[in-house]
Amino acid sequence: MTVLEKSARNQLDKAVQAARRAATAGADRALRALSVDQGKKPTYLTPEQNELRRRLRVRCRGFGSWQDLVRAVAYEQWHRMLFARFLAENDLLIHPLYQVPVTLDECAEIARNRGIDQWEVVTEYAAGMLPGIFQQDDPLLLLKYAPEDQAALQEILEGIPTETFQTQDALGWTYQFWQTEEKEKVKKSERKIEGADICAVTQLFTEPYMVQFLLQNTLGAWWLDCHPESPLRSEWIYYKDEVQHNFSTFPKKAKELWLLDPACGSGHFLVEAFHMLLAIRQEEGESRNEAIRGIVRDNLHGLELDPRCIQIAAFAIAMEAWKAGFPTNQYLPLPNLACVGLPIRAEKAEWLKLAAGDGLLEDELEKYYDLFKNADSLGSLIQIEETGTLVPADVLMNKLETALAKEKAISDPVAEAFGETASGILKAVQYLRRKDYHIVVTNPPFLSNRRQADSLRPVIERDFPSSKYDLSTVFIGRSKLFCCARGLFGLVSPQNWLFLTSYHKMRNELLQSQCVKIICRLGPNAFEEISGHIVKAILIVSSNMDPEYNSSILTMDVSEIKETHEKSNGLSNQNFQIVNQIEQSKNPDSRIVLTTVSAGPLLEEYSDCYVGVLNGDSPRFQRRFWEIPKLDDLWVFQQTTVEKNIPFGGQYMILFFDIKEGHLREDARIRREKLHNSDQRGNKCWGKWGVAVSAMEPLPVALYTGATFDSNVAILLPKDIRNLLPIWTFCQSKEYHAAVRQIDQSLKVTNATLGKVPFNLDHWIKVASEQYPNGLPKPYSDDPTQWLFHGHPKPSATPLHVSIVGLLGYRWPAEIDPTVELSSMAKKWIAESEKLLLFAKSDGIVCIPPVWGERPATERLRSILAAAYGGDWSPRKEEEILKQAGYTKNSGLEGFLRDEFFASHCKLFHHRPFIWQVWDGTKDGFSVLLNYHRLDRNALQKLIYTYLGNWIAQQKDEIRQEKPGSERRLAAAENLKGKLEKILEGEPPFDIYVRWKPLHEQAMGWEPDLNDGVRMNIRPFMEAGILRWKPNIKWGKDRGTDSVPNCSGTTERLNDLHFKLEEKQKARENTGEMREADQCILLVEEKQKARKNAGKIA
Repeated sequence: MTVLEKSARNQLDKAVQAARRAATAGADRALRALSVDQGKKPTYLTPEQNELRRRLRVRCRGFGSWQDLVRAVAYEQWHRMLFARFLAENDLLIHPLYQVPVTLDECAEIARNRGIDQWEVVTEYAAGMLPGIFQQDDPLLLLKYAPEDQAALQEILEGIPTETFQTQDALGWTYQFWQTEEKEKVKKSERKIEGADICAVTQLFTEPYMVQFLLQNTLGAWWLDCHPESPLRSEWIYYKDEVQHNFSTFPKKAKELWLLDPACGSGHFLVEAFHMLLAIRQEEGESRNEAIRGIVRDNLHGLELDPRCIQIAAFAIAMEAWKAGFPTNQYLPLPNLACVGLPIRAEKAEWLKLAAGDGLLEDELEKYYDLFKNADSLGSLIQIEETGTLVPADVLMNKLETALAKEKAISDPVAEAFGETASGILKAVQYLRRKDYHIVVTNPPFLSNRRQADSLRPVIERDFPSSKYDLSTVFIGRSKLFCCARGLFGLVSPQNWLFLTSYHKMRNELLQSQCVKIICRLGPNAFEEISGHIVKAILIVSSNMDPEYNSSILTMDVSEIKETHEKSNGLSNQNFQIVNQIEQSKNPDSRIVLTTVSAGPLLEEYSDCYVGVLNGDSPRFQRRFWEIPKLDDLWVFQQTTVEKNIPFGGQYMILFFDIKEGHLREDARIRREKLHNSDQRGNKCWGKWGVAVSAMEPLPVALYTGATFDSNVAILLPKDIRNLLPIWTFCQSKEYHAAVRQIDQSLKVTNATLGKVPFNLDHWIKVASEQYPNGLPKPYSDDPTQWLFHGHPKPSATPLHVSIVGLLGYRWPAEIDPTVELSSMAKKWIAESEKLLLFAKSDGIVCIPPVWGERPATERLRSILAAAYGGDWSPRKEEEILKQAGYTKNSGLEGFLRDEFFASHCKLFHHRPFIWQVWDGTKDGFSVLLNYHRLDRNALQKLIYTYLGNWIAQQKDEIRQEKPGSERRLAAAENLKGKLEKILEGEPPFDIYVRWKPLHEQAMGWEPDLNDGVRMNIRPFMEAGILRWKPNIKWGKDRGTDSVPNCSGTTERLNDLHFKLEEKQKARENTGEMREADQCILLVEEKQKARKNAGKIA
């Protein structure tokens, strides 16, 4: 199998996406040149152009929009060129008279001699092979691009290497790459997925090794069971002859075997199956031509939602047939491919008339009408049930076919490609109703039920209730229904259904009613085009028969192999295991485990596991504790994840929560209807101790001390508190991680898994007594990002930052909240920290240069450091802590304060800084540290008119003294003052906007509400560009939607909005909330403006 290498695939991807852009722009210009977008016919067009314009306008009405017409023209124009080159590079572009292959260059020469366009010649010649794809009278292809647009497409096409067109998979890749832009657009829209969106969003090209593995262990297994000595065994490197199959219902001859791909896409499985069957049938003694004809006519079947995709699949099969030597001048049978995404267009009443008053028949016809009305979403999931109804099967099918036959406007895209005609829907029904396929193989669409639209989800919930959580798992059940008794079905599938609790019933059904043959875990990076952990796949092969007591599953695990191509090697030569299928049902929740699970009591016998609060809008309800100066009744602590095992960690979040009532501070209706009261999750843990397990790899743990906790951690709460220490010891161990991962490989492990692992209590009591002879540690942390932090610089991991923060007057929760449980060591350091309070600046403003008679920041900082370190303080210690802070330059404390502090402060405190550094943009100019908590309107005015005003006066004085640089510093300071005054005033873009507040509650000028958080309040300063460093803070759209429209006029959670003071004032007046204080502020601002305009402000 010749496939594209990664570099060639990337090159093709770029070329196709560039072609889509160029073809779309060219189509738009060409259509407008004919005034297709105008109602009035222009006078300058020829009669032929007028007729073409008329036909294009008819097509536009059929498509429904101008953009749809443009996209259709772009697709047809580019793909005519692309497919023609596929034919030409494989010597399949045949001269109709001489019956010899011609090149595209030769077509161009012939066109010049005939005085016509090159692509007219190409279309004429290619029409003999695929008349439906190269329609000579199609108005979309008759449209002429401008020379420069045609040349652009030609250049892109010629830039694709010849070798690309000679691989088996390139044709399929081209359509997937063409869909890339649409795929991204649909993803960004966040709309529910249905119809054409399904193909765009879910299309994922199957890796060749996956295709070969599944086919060699289904189709190949059948052939080698019939012919154990076949030389094909050595070619099929993925075949596992250790698997025991039952082929009693299979035919003995290949010509009688039926294979189906119910989600065939561009035909990857079918093309590979074609080559396998060609080898098989030739081994049986058939001639090459007869074998090819029989394979296309009898063996291969495919179903697909997308009519363009199914045409490409048909083209791909035909190409392989011709490349394999089938004569191009002989009739090639129509491939057994059907588009199952063609919705009916008749009215329901027309269908129901066929029942002729028979109520039972009318009910059945109505059911099928609703299914076929949504065929573009349901596709292969439509089931044609001929039994189990009160209506005789022959009567029902007769009436159904009569109704579908009337859909004359819906033709078969596969038949069209080969210049034939057929009813697309009738053909689809013929394949959908069959339950006798010997082999079903597919890579189904991956689409979770949360993203499925109403045209899809209810049918899935009705017909496939146990596997409804993802479209891909639904296809496991649907594939089984296509199979004959003992037929084989093999799929690429997500791995999560093997272990997620929601799939418990599906696993039970599968283990009890199907004989699972092979499960291979591929893990991350299974697909070349999707990196990382986005899709973790498995390969599964199963037989449609009941298991026996000794039925076994061959399992393989290549998830630890990182590179895609190495995974394929692993599947061919890595060791496998054999596990008993019946024993799998005895695992917790019937989880399917690829190795043998240890026996013994489970951790859940000694602890309960709880998941945490779900808030539905984290930017609104969650903060870091340092964003609020002191927690009041509005906020509670919330424990979250840690990055590594640590006794105390993940203690930096706070939650906008009513702890007395036990729920978010949110409307009761929203909590009930939108959150389903999940904001109350984990309440049985509050106030108790346990183990907090972070749900993401590598499942690090910390002790839980009783706060609320978020949904990214789960709490193991001991049923007997005396067992907390051995449970804590076990959860830190490698054994715990391995045991969890044995039964659950999901990216985020759920709380339902964490207790379902074997736990030997006696063993872990012994280990715990050795590791913790003094028992559990008491709460303590030297990390300033934890609310347990004691506030003293000396033992801190970041003494310089702690000292600066203390200098600006901030105190940690552990210092001021007596309810925080702490160790004796923490309390000792808190007592020491209180001695440093006298160094704190009461107004929260510390200028780095000396201003207004105050000491410079470096002197203040050295004073607090000397007091903190006592006799250990020295110039060498100063150098040491500067290096500890990552500062290696020679500018000392002042250099660090001016140039490095704010950036490192932002990074340390998660880009939610509470000490802000404002500067004038010059290295030796005005620079000041501000305690954000104290930066109210009065403080900002003090900064502008006292501190900065004094600095400006200094510079003016230095200008008079002719000191170097004073004029530059004055200009910078005046510029900074102007920006700060704009922030004080609060007109856009220097305004504060909080999306969860109505307009009449938005701040008028600089009136920050600290409860809204740093992200909301820092925006005016970042817009002004006066912070020393730019924190990583964005104001794009937040995830989710609101229940009612917000200030944006929509339910979208948009943050980057601006409103004028006039709009806010009017909103306040309209709601009767124009406070007297607001009126005073506005009056003062108006006077200041007037004075400024008059040049009277100093």
